[in-house]
Amino acid sequence: MRTPDLMDLFSSASYRFLYRVVSFLRFLFIVVMTVYLFSCLSSLAVNLFVYLKSSGFYLSYESMRQFLTDALFVLVILDFVSAMFYSKRIHYVLTLLEIGFIVVMRKLILLTPTPENSHLIFVLSLAASVFFILIFYFYKVTGRLRKAR
Repeated sequence: MRTPDLMDLFSSASYRFLYRVVSFLRFLFIVVMTVYLFSCLSSLAVNLFVYLKSSGFYLSYESMRQFLTDALFVLVILDFVSAMFYSKRIHYVLTLLEIGFIVVMRKLILLTPTPENSHLIFVLSLAASVFFILIFYFYKVTGRLRKAR
């Protein structure tokens, strides 16, 4: 029995069919996630307007905590949708680092600053700083961080 050549495999009709199916499913997933992103953004805008109207445009950290966590969730969705358009693997690494940073920051926002949580807050702050340094490094490596001319 002969092993098929790689070019025979790529030129086969079944490969082309599977490639088209995967491309269609990827496109469908991007469309669904984009619609979901716009839904999240509109919900966030409505929540902000309702919050500001009910509080008399007075912003305090304690009352804004839930809004901030919702905004960070929308940022994760936005980062995930933008990752669908990348072609290089290093950009996927950068996306995972950004999502990890956002998740750590969200946890830091949700924690109440009590003496019992001080060690956890310290460790999460160190993790957030490492994520930030790695994100900055990968932006520099990928050339996405340009100096203003």
